[in-house]
Amino acid sequence: MAPLVLLQSSDWHVGSPLSGRGLALTEEFRTTRREEVDAAPERLLSASREVRPDVVLLPGDLWDAENVPPALFRRLVEAFAALAPIPVFIAPGNHDFAGPGGYFDDAFLAALGLPAWPGNVTAFRAASWETRPVPGRDDTTVTGRAFLSPLLDAGRPLDPPPVRPPVRFALLMLHGSLESYRGPDAPNGAKRTAPFSKEELVGAGFSWAALGHHHRFEVVERPDGSAAGAYSGSPTGRGLDETGPRHFVKVTLDAEAQPNVETLVADCRQILDVALEAGGRDADGLREAALALLLEAGAAPGDVVRLTVRGRPAAGTRTTHSLADLKGLVAHLVLRDRTISEPEARADRSTAEGRFALDLEARLAAAPDARSRRVAELAYALGREALLGRLPVPPPAEDV
Repeated sequence: MAPLVLLQSSDWHVGSPLSGRGLALTEEFRTTRREEVDAAPERLLSASREVRPDVVLLPGDLWDAENVPPALFRRLVEAFAALAPIPVFIAPGNHDFAGPGGYFDDAFLAALGLPAWPGNVTAFRAASWETRPVPGRDDTTVTGRAFLSPLLDAGRPLDPPPVRPPVRFALLMLHGSLESYRGPDAPNGAKRTAPFSKEELVGAGFSWAALGHHHRFEVVERPDGSAAGAYSGSPTGRGLDETGPRHFVKVTLDAEAQPNVETLVADCRQILDVALEAGGRDADGLREAALALLLEAGAAPGDVVRLTVRGRPAAGTRTTHSLADLKGLVAHLVLRDRTISEPEARADRSTAEGRFALDLEARLAAAPDARSRRVAELAYALGREALLGRLPVPPPAEDV
């Protein structure tokens, strides 16, 4: 039999509001980016024409919430219908869950006059594991399950694992939290949903596991280094937890070789989050260093960039003003000034202000993370104002 070619994607979150994600988007650009998020189905269709897969696997969270507009649901249906005769399998996640009264409910669709799911689409609609054949491939099955509500699922879906069917290519679809995942969107503690370990996944013995829920591309490897499965990650960056390139994933399975995993570009732009140490630079020096940093990060004219400047610039340097002209180099630039102004005189431990400054500088240098560093920066700035007899003005609420 011929090798099996898979096209995998998940976590589209169409219908996302794109608010409160740390990027301070203008309303005009937010509208543009929403359309790009919502165009994931059409981009998948384009990718399928390039890849020509035997099957498309979509392990969940295709839309962001159950109140996603019907027009967006129609776009999904139309894109999937255009994929025919390629079979499409969906394992609904905690955002696009398959409970009653939703878009996976045939009676609900009929009542609203919405189109039914195309005949080439198989959506798992039970919380328990089910196995379905792949049309046109007698040697292949897909085993999957569905979330039935948005509630966190503390159960371990792979303990025990579903039974592996006795076929050449046994595919698994799972929406859940890999416990060893360390991406920027990694959930903590009780926020994990349907948790599982790498050992549980590998031990289940499937030919390939298409994983959804985490938003960064990540391959799960077997002890011999071969790929057991992967998260494709979200295909469109929406915030600072979805930085860098976005992907669709092509997987080629051959019984005589290890799985071959390839990524395809899925987004027309990327989100970058970069930081620059002021290092005593003046305005020209800051601008030159920032340009070099953007070049090193691979920033392109269509990208969205958050640039944070930390440390001490040269005395009298207005950081944000110095870098304002960089905004024309990318589609959207957020400048965060986290610098500390140069004191009028060298800190002297014999004075209250000097002791305060030196202590805060030591705390800043030893800060273990971004949040601790920002707390020290604010304490330094506000404390100096108070010690100089000026009324400290707290900054507006901010993300770190």
